Amino acid sequence: MNTRVSAMLKITIPLLAAAFWIQGANARQATISDEPLSDRRVAYTMHVKLDPDSKTVSGTQRLTWRNPDSVPVDELQFHLYLNAFKNENSTFMKESGGQHRGFSAGVQDSWGGVDIMRMQIAADPVADVSPTLPPETGLDLLDRIRFIHPDDDNELDQTVMAVSLPYSVQPGESITLDFDFESRLPEIFSRTGWKTGESGNPFFMVAQWFPKIAVYEIPGQRYVPEDAQKGRWNAHQFHENSEFYADFGTYDVTISVPESYVLGATGLLESEEITDGIRTVRYIADDVHDFAWTASPDFLVYTDQWEHVALRLLIQPAHQAQAQRHFDAAKVALEYYAEWVGEYPYTTLTLVDGIGGANGMEYPTLITCGTIYRLPKWIRALEIVTIHEFGHQYFYGLLASNEFEEAWLDEGVNSYIETRLVDAEYGPGSVIDFAGFQLTDTDAQRIAYTKNSPSRGALFTNSWEYPFGDYNKASYVKPATVLHTLERYLGWETMREFLKTYYDTWRFRHPTTRDLQDVAEAVSEQDLDWFFDQYVYGTATFDYKIYSLSTRRIDTVDEDDASAMYESHVTIERTGDGVFPQILRATFRDGSEEIRQWSGEETWIEMVFRSDEPLVEAFIDPENRILLDTNRLNNRRILQVDADSSLARTAQLRLISFIQQLLVVFSGIF
Repeated sequence: MNTRVSAMLKITIPLLAAAFWIQGANARQATISDEPLSDRRVAYTMHVKLDPDSKTVSGTQRLTWRNPDSVPVDELQFHLYLNAFKNENSTFMKESGGQHRGFSAGVQDSWGGVDIMRMQIAADPVADVSPTLPPETGLDLLDRIRFIHPDDDNELDQTVMAVSLPYSVQPGESITLDFDFESRLPEIFSRTGWKTGESGNPFFMVAQWFPKIAVYEIPGQRYVPEDAQKGRWNAHQFHENSEFYADFGTYDVTISVPESYVLGATGLLESEEITDGIRTVRYIADDVHDFAWTASPDFLVYTDQWEHVALRLLIQPAHQAQAQRHFDAAKVALEYYAEWVGEYPYTTLTLVDGIGGANGMEYPTLITCGTIYRLPKWIRALEIVTIHEFGHQYFYGLLASNEFEEAWLDEGVNSYIETRLVDAEYGPGSVIDFAGFQLTDTDAQRIAYTKNSPSRGALFTNSWEYPFGDYNKASYVKPATVLHTLERYLGWETMREFLKTYYDTWRFRHPTTRDLQDVAEAVSEQDLDWFFDQYVYGTATFDYKIYSLSTRRIDTVDEDDASAMYESHVTIERTGDGVFPQILRATFRDGSEEIRQWSGEETWIEMVFRSDEPLVEAFIDPENRILLDTNRLNNRRILQVDADSSLARTAQLRLISFIQQLLVVFSGIF
């Protein structure tokens, strides 16, 4: 293609795509509802500008917060997440050592942070929030700022800020604050910042980048006792092993970038204009608890549609051949989550092909996916990441559980649905399907759990309190395996009703582990304390195995059982401190079977069978329902009775053993 024509197309096509995107966006609203979906305790209005040379975002922020308590509040608390990258003394840097998810901090221009130049009570608050306006309106609050450290004794950490007010915000009333701030973006190694792309141009992922008010929990909300005299702020420092927690509200954000930059953000694109080489866009987002955006001159823009959701893909030029794979995966996710969990209420979804440590992250209506050049279709890494990150729109986004304190309610529940969805859509080779070798997503998650000290790490644990290496297991693969086991115990129809009821009951309300269990028990009409105490609040593990199997011909028979010719004994051993109800299937030489149920409580149990045929096989959990069993290779034992049947069954067992060992090997690679 002619170079000049190619250059013109590179400019024209994204502009046309943007024009159609804006036209479509202006014809819709940010959600499918005409009424607020959340209680909207907070509202943000921002005007900011990106300076690519200094790697800074600077501007103004107006924040309005409403007191949800029945008593006055005289202090506000804020997250300043970017201060985690301010220096090597932050709690995040001390815990991570400058490494996160396989990426390392750079040696130059790697630091970031937030500087607040002005913070004052607004002199002219917006009319629609009607805040209380005492005489102190307009008072500067900079000298009232102090940094607090609720999780450790690191006085040098500046990721949580408290501000004492000159007057109390009365119950149900609001306060409006004005900020001037500048955010210095770090070189990306963990979620946010900038990175130089293959073209030499910078890529920006601007996430957790502004002064963000914390969640004020009122009596009866989450773990605040109902009889407490007042609520409390829930604000934790930014840790290596933690993500985020915030209240729902509205965002109105205007962003200016150089004209050559393509930009994507949370919410709905309201307007876009170019003046004097500067592109200025305005995004609005309703009923969300965060706002993130990305910008790069290299992005190629593709658009698509799924029912009421406008899809927009920002992809690196080297990966444009995989654009359709991104859309296909996103549509699969939208379809299944809508059917299994509930309706996606937003009208937009932006997919970002980021760089390095920015990928594999979720923000309201915007996810970072990531891929590699010429990724083969028999490895579905792109699809799995896209589906997983979209799923966070529900458990991180719409339910908004506290990821500092109960990460599994987001990461784990989402991982469970991801594995079930991926296996349902793509079949036995849902993760890898190559040269006859097939690996499912459920198997990959289970193996990662069983081979990585499964007894360590309870699901219900503060994220920063996990010992080294246990956070990922206890927040992702272990809860996925726990919930798969619960599903197979309760049945899929009950589990599906539980998921939908949990979503319908708790969206926009910050549920807890206790709330999730209450819904599960109400839907199943069962007391599940035995399950949650062991495998959610506790660290119980188990391995049930066939310890021995024997059969003998009986020379004399009892009068009551004159037909019995063989007596067979099956001894089962339970190792570990976990208990789970079991099923034993006994198979006899003529192919007949007998099923025995067992509570699973004893450490040892012997079962005796009398039959006119010898017992040839004993199988604990033959339908593979209890995925928490840490070693399924010893669940089955075959007794050699005659050469033909023995050879066939032994060969089958060895093949199964070989395949499971392969799964262990491949799970360590991927």
